Amino acid sequence: MPQAQAFLTQLGNENYEAAIEAPHAYDMTDSQSTLLLQKQKKMQDVQSELLRKKREFEQRMRKCNEKEKELAEKQQKIRESVVHFEKFVKENDVKRARAMKKERDEINACKQKEQEIIALRQELQQQSEKKEQITHTLNKLLVYDAYLERLLEYSEDFHEVNDILRRHATLQASNSDLGASVEEGLKAAEERRIELNTYMKDAEKKMLLITSKIAQYQQLSDQLRLENEKLEQAQLYKESQIMEKKREQGEAKMAIHNIFSRCVTIGMSKPKENEMKKVLDFIQQRMIDLGDICRMKDHPEVREYMKSHKG
Repeated sequence: MPQAQAFLTQLGNENYEAAIEAPHAYDMTDSQSTLLLQKQKKMQDVQSELLRKKREFEQRMRKCNEKEKELAEKQQKIRESVVHFEKFVKENDVKRARAMKKERDEINACKQKEQEIIALRQELQQQSEKKEQITHTLNKLLVYDAYLERLLEYSEDFHEVNDILRRHATLQASNSDLGASVEEGLKAAEERRIELNTYMKDAEKKMLLITSKIAQYQQLSDQLRLENEKLEQAQLYKESQIMEKKREQGEAKMAIHNIFSRCVTIGMSKPKENEMKKVLDFIQQRMIDLGDICRMKDHPEVREYMKSHKG
């Protein structure tokens, strides 16, 4: 029985009793049996291919050995021919030349065969390395194959290895899409961050400009407030001056009215009180008359008259 078949079908000694207690674990479905047979057939095909390559290699090696043997025999014959022809060099130059030519041909053929041997050895080395690579790859794939087979035994969602592989391909594609979405989101966030920084810088510039204007307006407001206070003080002073003038004017009017009242008691013609100019003219005329009277009291005739009336 091949080793791969034994690896996939034989049970370990430690699991034999458990297999007897749970015989239903070995009831595999038709699809699993078919898949197992396909895997076994693939492995047999690989081993058959390796055996064929090995037989071809052995056949080539036999041919190489035969050619080497023939070459050795030919070299021996060439040496014998050379010895034989050396004896007859002086006797037959034509045979000597023919022998020399034949020797050169044989040497060239020998070199060609040696090159073929080197090429075959290189090919053998390449085939050996290729065989090692195939064996290494096969061992790695056998591990994955065994893992997938065990996964199918314990999974209820998957019935074939291809289902797992298709699911893996789907998840990988989804992961790529999510990665692209995340990258686009990060790119968009970076663009928004740049826009926000630009907006913040513009806003700071505008705030500085507004603050500067507010300071200017505040300074202007302070100046206007000081000027307004000065104007209010000037207005208050002006109003106080007006009130003082009104008070003085009122006092003057009261004095004029008092004088006017005293003047009108004499029996003179009385002007209207609302005609201030006439009132003042009236008072002026009265004062002139009184002045004349005062001056006339010292006149001799007046004095004489006063004396006569007193007596």
